[in-house]
Amino acid sequence: MAKRISKNQLPLDYTVRGDRVVLALGQVESQQAATSLFEELMHGSWVIEPAGEVADVSSAQDIVRHLNVKLPFPEVIKIAQLHQAGEIFVGLSAIYRQKGWVFVNAHADANERFYHAYLLTATLGLYSSYANPDTLAQRAEQLIFKTLLPEGEVKSFFHEGITKIPGFLAADIADFFKVPFPMVLKRALQLEIISDEQYRNYMTVLPQRTGKPRELFVAQEGGIEDLESHLFGENEE
Repeated sequence: MAKRISKNQLPLDYTVRGDRVVLALGQVESQQAATSLFEELMHGSWVIEPAGEVADVSSAQDIVRHLNVKLPFPEVIKIAQLHQAGEIFVGLSAIYRQKGWVFVNAHADANERFYHAYLLTATLGLYSSYANPDTLAQRAEQLIFKTLLPEGEVKSFFHEGITKIPGFLAADIADFFKVPFPMVLKRALQLEIISDEQYRNYMTVLPQRTGKPRELFVAQEGGIEDLESHLFGENEE
């Protein structure tokens, strides 16, 4: 009997092209570090399975379910938080031994790891449709913005009279969404909730935590079938 496929997954043969990098995050140096790490993995210089001191490994299926879109994700996707990747490494998605892998830096800020894990997981479902890395990153970001930064919730933190955001509020906003504060600002700018001038001013704010971060509220989303018109359409619900 054929194995049942999750409603968020579409059948795709991931054995055709073999092991490969899907997307490396960051600037050129970070991308080069990511590529080197993956090449070393393929050459046996280090191992990811079984998990050990190199990384903490977990499943990405909760992320796939939360994205709630029908895309050709690999049947198995794992997230590895690398402990010895170096500060310059940001993140990497790849196909390795017929599994989807998301590699993030274990020493990065918790919100950065959370955001990068979602973004890189999304690339594993999108990359068969977007061969260009820049386009792939943009499409993945759009999907993650819709999932993690709903318009109504982003709007609730900004209003016409707001002229200044203190560091503790910036930290609270980032911790509420569990993404870096600049990503919240970018989403607010795209939605025209804040102006260009506000965006530039708020980008100078350094988030400063004063207490325990709040838990992210996760809203239930409806199913989405069409890749372009529904995932990346301009209209928001």
